[in-house]
Amino acid sequence: MPPFPHTSHLGGGLTPPDDTVIDDVIREANAMQRLLAPPGRLTWLTACLRRFITTTAADVETAATARPVGDPVRLEALAVVREARYRLRLGPGDGYVSAIACVRSLGRAAEALRHEQRRLRRGLVAVAGSSGPGVIVLAPSETCPACLELVELRYQLEVRKDWLGMREANTRLASHRTAAHGLA
Repeated sequence: MPPFPHTSHLGGGLTPPDDTVIDDVIREANAMQRLLAPPGRLTWLTACLRRFITTTAADVETAATARPVGDPVRLEALAVVREARYRLRLGPGDGYVSAIACVRSLGRAAEALRHEQRRLRRGLVAVAGSSGPGVIVLAPSETCPACLELVELRYQLEVRKDWLGMREANTRLASHRTAAHGLA
């Protein structure tokens, strides 16, 4: 029997995608300091967050380990995975207040994992110390040897914390991309 009898609607398309659901769960868990949920809801939130953290931590770890060893994005993503797994091992203590604290803790861990997951999915070369509209990033599919060489130079300068050299490498990359590829 269809979920909606006498309508011939089988239920497809009415539920939001999983990304929307987990974002709502994370938002609700992080709002526990302002809005308290009944115990049954806390149990459901905890189960959803635990399931999300378990699967996402493995995905983020796999994506992060594919990056270069000294990459700051890799280091931060792996630290977030360790923290999330640590919070996953902690359980609620006795009582309602402890259950709320556990849900909030899992919500913060899930939010950090979600952020790292999105960051790693973009596949961009992130530059620590440089952010905003002036930063140039390359997708992994770009194969121009000059672009890749300048990105590698910029990465080495970043590891050495030579911010002035990084800015010069960014400028050279921008001018190369404009001249050779017609990109701004």
